[in-house]
Amino acid sequence: MYQEFFWDFDGTLYNTYPGMVEAFMDVFEQKGVKLDKNEVYRHMRQTSLGKTFAYYRTQNDLKEEPEALREEYNPIEAKLEDKMKPFDGVQAVLAKVVANGGHNYLMTHRNKSSLEMLVKFDLKKYFTDAVTAEKKFPRKPNPASLNSLVEKYDLDPQSCVMVGDRVLDIAAAHNAKMSGILFDPDDLIIEPASPEHRIQDMHDILNWIK
Repeated sequence: MYQEFFWDFDGTLYNTYPGMVEAFMDVFEQKGVKLDKNEVYRHMRQTSLGKTFAYYRTQNDLKEEPEALREEYNPIEAKLEDKMKPFDGVQAVLAKVVANGGHNYLMTHRNKSSLEMLVKFDLKKYFTDAVTAEKKFPRKPNPASLNSLVEKYDLDPQSCVMVGDRVLDIAAAHNAKMSGILFDPDDLIIEPASPEHRIQDMHDILNWIK
């Protein structure tokens, strides 16, 4: 049973992958490279956006560095944010955490647009605090961002859990001495992550709220 919940954004709270994949493919199509949508999605889920750029850049002998490709990607993806919605069950889980005296914290590599999307669906009210890209913490699985909030709010890591859709989220949780819930709705994660819990339906988390 957990009281303090740390949430990844992309692919966990919100189903952002359709827009991410569309923007990613658009960048490569502008360079004459056709990609398979399902393969791009699988690679993003199993690694990260940055590693997916690096992989397809190498596979297609592109001269641009991954960082340059990412700069082309960002404004395209931003225009698709209206298509991004929370997963079914997210509101119910966030609300129960707060109703039971617990707290929710956002822990994302995305910029402050994540907060704007939470406002759009009236979910920001459930969050006590957030770490977004603007705070420039080392990227997960480095636990620095998690530890900063644990220290700020004097939390017991034993009462904390990180919810994320990738192995790096679980690794970050364990590096911060807290538990991890792997949200894997389409059963794509094959690399060992050793989460305390693995779910395909967000509603399952209701069973572990203290």
